[in-house]
Amino acid sequence: MVKINIKWGKEKYEVDVDPSQPVSVLKSQIYSLTQVPVDRQKIMGFKGGILKDETQWKDVDLVEGKNVMMMGSAAELEKPKEPVKFIEDLPEETQNTIMNDMPTGLANLGNTCYLNSTLQTLKAVPELVKSIQTYKQPSNPSMYASLVKASQVLFNELTKSNLPMSTILFLSTFRRMFPQFAEEKGGHFLQQDAEEAMSQLLTAFSYELAAPGQTLNPNDHDHEKSIINKLFGIETIDTMTCKDNPSEDPTNKIETLLKLACNINIETSYLHEGLKRGLEEEITKKSPTLNREAVYLKKTAISKLPPYLFVQFVRFHWKKDVKESRDSATVGVKAKIIRPVQFPFMLDVQDMCTPELKEKLAVKRKIIEDQFNQSLERKRKPLDDQEMSDVSKPPEKKPDNKSTSATSDVSLDIKPNDTGKYELSAVLTHQGRYADSGHYVAWVKKADNQWYQFNDNIVTLHTDEDIKKLYGGTGDWHMSYILLYKSVNVEEPTAATEESSSSTTTTTTTTK
Repeated sequence: MVKINIKWGKEKYEVDVDPSQPVSVLKSQIYSLTQVPVDRQKIMGFKGGILKDETQWKDVDLVEGKNVMMMGSAAELEKPKEPVKFIEDLPEETQNTIMNDMPTGLANLGNTCYLNSTLQTLKAVPELVKSIQTYKQPSNPSMYASLVKASQVLFNELTKSNLPMSTILFLSTFRRMFPQFAEEKGGHFLQQDAEEAMSQLLTAFSYELAAPGQTLNPNDHDHEKSIINKLFGIETIDTMTCKDNPSEDPTNKIETLLKLACNINIETSYLHEGLKRGLEEEITKKSPTLNREAVYLKKTAISKLPPYLFVQFVRFHWKKDVKESRDSATVGVKAKIIRPVQFPFMLDVQDMCTPELKEKLAVKRKIIEDQFNQSLERKRKPLDDQEMSDVSKPPEKKPDNKSTSATSDVSLDIKPNDTGKYELSAVLTHQGRYADSGHYVAWVKKADNQWYQFNDNIVTLHTDEDIKKLYGGTGDWHMSYILLYKSVNVEEPTAATEESSSSTTTTTTTTK
C-alpha cells in the first residue's frame, strides 16, 4: 500500500493506494469519502496530467506521501418523496409491531463484531439452530460440549427476545476453548478473523451435533455422522495428473469441504470465475515414476452438493513490513484484496460437478424449467382468469422473523441439493484494510428484496440494491467476505397441493 494525500477544496484525506489495483479502485475510494461521482473526478498532481482510468501505476510517480488534488462536485442527495418518519414518532401500536418484527442484535463486548456477525450468519440456518437447541450432552462428550451448551443458551435467548443481547457466557467459553481469540494488546482484546472463528465453530459443532439417527464417538470422530457435514459438506473428487510425465496414471482422491473458495486475481470480476479458478491448480509433489519432485495438475469436481453452500472470498493475504502507524515498527498483517467481485442472488454450480452428478441434477432442473415456463404461461392469461385462480389459493403466510429461528416447525430431514441451484441467504462483510482490524457485519435475507443488517446490537432493514453495494472496490465500505447460499430444490407434490391444484384448474375452467 502507498499512502497519498488528497486535497479536495478545504478537505484533506489520506488514502491507501494498492498499486496492483486499477485507477478505478482509487476513484471508488474517493467517492466513498467525498460523494463525488467517479465520472466527475479530476485527479491532478501525477506525472502526465489528469489521472485516467487506463493509466498504469507503474507509469506515474506514485510514492509514499504524494500530494495530489481532486476537483469535482459532490452528487446532490435526492430529496425524499415523502417526509421521513422515525419510529419514535409513530403510534405506540405501530412501534410495537415494527419492533416485534425485528430480530435480536448482539452487543459488542470489545472487538467482538467478528463473532457477532458469524453467529448471526449461522443463525440463518434453521436446521443448525434446531440441532443446537435440542442438543443433549452425551455420557461421553467431547472437549467441545461446553461450547455447544453455551451456544444452546445463546440461541434460545436469541429466539425469545427483541432486545440486544450480551454474548458474555458464550464468548468466555469460546475464548477458553480457542485461546488464540483471547489475544490482547494494550489491555484490550484484538480484532479477529470472522472466517477463522466460523471454521472453529463448525469444527466444534461437528464433534457434538449428530445427524438424525446417528451417534458420534468423540474418540473416533466421523464427520459423515455429523449434522455439520449433512448441512454444509461438499463432497469432491480430486484428480491429479503429472504434467512432467503424462504416461503416469492419474490418481483420484475423495474429500469433503465445508466451503468453496473464490480466488481473486486481477482478472476476477465475477464469483463464478473465482470459483472455477479454485477448482484447478498446479502443485508440486514427489512423483513415484520419476522419483523426484514434479508438477501436477489438480482438478476438482463436486460429486455431492449440500443443502447450504458456504463461499469464502479469498480476500486476505499475508503482507510483511507494514506500518500500523507512522511511528510504529513494521509488522506482518493479513492485508485485503479490495477488487470488486460481483456475486449473484441465484448461483448455479452445475458446471463444477462430476458428469455423474450432472446427470442426476438434470432431472430436477428440467422440472424447474417446466415450472418456470408454466408460470410464464399463467402470466399471459387474462386478468380475470388470474384473479379467479388466486381466489382458490390459500392465503400466503406473512413472513415471521421468529418462525425462522423457532425450531418447532423445522424439519431435520436434511436432503442434498438436487438441482445445482442456490439462492443467496446471507452475506458476512468486512469493512477496513486488514482482517485483524476493521469491522464485521452480517446481512441476512428476510424475504424478497428485504434484508436484515446485523451491525452488532443495531438491526436495520435493507434492500437488494444495498446488497449489490457489497461487491467490493473500496476498503472504506462493507465488502463481501463469506456468502451463504440456500439450496433451491424441487418439492415433491403432496396430496394437499395436488388437490389444491386440481381445484384451481376447475375454477379457472369454469369462469371461461
